[in-house]
Order: sequence, then C-alpha cells, then structure tokens
Amino acid sequence: MSDIKWLPDGQKTFEKLMAAVPDAMRDTMRPKLLQMLSGKAAGQPVSKKIVEDWVKEDLPEPQRSALMAALGIKDPKAKKEQPVAATAGWDGDSENMFERMLQEVPDMMREVFRGKLMGIANQKAAGGPIKEDHIVEIVKEIVPDPFKTNILKAFATMGGVDLTKVEAVIEANPGGEEVVINILHAVQEEFGYVPKEALVLISQKKEIFLSKLYRLVTAYAAFRIEEPGKHIITLCDGTSCHVKGGNAILKEVEAKVAGNGADVTVEKVRCLGCCDLSPAVMIDGEIYTGADAQAKLAVILN
Repeated sequence: MSDIKWLPDGQKTFEKLMAAVPDAMRDTMRPKLLQMLSGKAAGQPVSKKIVEDWVKEDLPEPQRSALMAALGIKDPKAKKEQPVAATAGWDGDSENMFERMLQEVPDMMREVFRGKLMGIANQKAAGGPIKEDHIVEIVKEIVPDPFKTNILKAFATMGGVDLTKVEAVIEANPGGEEVVINILHAVQEEFGYVPKEALVLISQKKEIFLSKLYRLVTAYAAFRIEEPGKHIITLCDGTSCHVKGGNAILKEVEAKVAGNGADVTVEKVRCLGCCDLSPAVMIDGEIYTGADAQAKLAVILN
C-alpha cells in the first residue's frame, strides 16, 4: 500500500512471509495483509519487529503458528504441541479426507497445520472417532478460497464416481432440502445405489449436513448405500407370499448365495404389489412367479 513506509528489514521480512503464502492466493492476500499491517504500524515505518509482532499478536490460528514457523519465530508462550493422531480413531473415509486437505498446505507449513487441524478435529469429535462431517466442517470454517472449493471438490471425487452425473441430477432439481428425496432416488436410479461421494456432493450443493443425509438413506429401505451385485433379487415377505412359500424361497436363495459367492444382492421387502401372483420374486426389476421364477433363479445362482 502507498501509505506504508518501510524499513529495509521490515520489507524483507514481509516478503519472506508472502513467500510462505501459496501462489494461488498470494495476489488476493497481499492487499489484505498490507492493510492489516498498516493498521498495526499506525503511521510508523514498518520494521522487522512490527511485522513479527503483527504476526504473533494479530493473526488467527492456525495461520499464526504456520507463519511464525515460516519466519523462524519461536513462541515462548506456545503450549505443548497438539496431538498429531486421532484420539479415538477415524470413521469412514475421514482420514483420507484429512490428508487430502493437508495437500493444499505448502510443504514448509504442513506439519504445523497438521498438529493444529488435528487438535481441532479431535475437539469436534468430542472423545469419539473423527467423522467425515468433522473434516468438511473444518474446511468450510477455516480454509479460504480457492483452496476451500478445491478441497471440497476433491472430497466429492475421491471414490471414482462420475460426479458429473450427480451434478446433472442436482441441477435438474432446484430448491433446498425439500427436493433431496427426489435427488436421492434419481442418483440411485443412475448408479444402482447412493454412493458416498454423491452424498458429499449433495451435502455441499444443498448445504445440508452429511450426517443428516446419511441418516436419511439408512432409514429408508428404498435406498442402498453399498454398490449392488451384478443381479438384484428382491423377495416378498408379505403375508400372501409368506403363506404360499415365499419364506422358503428366501432361505433357499440366501443359502445358495452364501454357498457359491454369486455376485448377487438379495433384498427382502414387505410387498411387491403382486399378491395375486404370490409368491412373487423381482429379479433385476422384473417380476417372476412359479416355474419362471425358479428357472431364472437357477440360471443366476448357478
């Protein structure tokens, strides 16, 4: 800024600090940092000491500790180093997400950020395992753009699911939480199940907690969260099918799948809406009964 008067050691220290800022955000951060430093200097020529005091006293964590480390400043008030491990372990894909988040931090500051962010993650976990939601919250609350956008997008693509299809479904369903059920059904129709990566993307786009979406898809039998087998066999366990031998078919199918490791997903439902054809079996979306059902099952299970 034009109103800053520099002493040689002050300008050199500031440029050293800027060198520690990632390239992608350096141009954006420079005017903001200069404005803060100008306020700190209060009209005085900016010396090395003013820059260092500003970093130590005015910057928030974890940027403060990281930039102090970059400038070689030791903090006499620093407490014992934050734990660098999840106190109660990890849940789901949270560890990979944590490491992916750290990839956006420059090498020279990564270990400082690791300790600070791990401490925040353990605090959010409140004695339990660190969950995927906790990592997403940290990114949204602490990480500035463009890194925030990059990290969240990376989270959504970690599992190799074609998220362009999920994005198309989301765009075709404008609105808020009221359209989420429609989106989940459309995603399952596209992939045969609701991938975790799709849930992360829906959470980001619709600003709904990932944990809430997970509770939703696990509460309804209509949704699958695991990729199904090559064939899906849905057997009715309703009253009409049950009394006409449906339960025996179910046990036979489950026993054969367990015995030969067939690439089959077996589902049990209360009703297929075909009570007049009971016992009914749905195989890959088609209804079969009697000898036709037995013949189709024999081909798939053998």
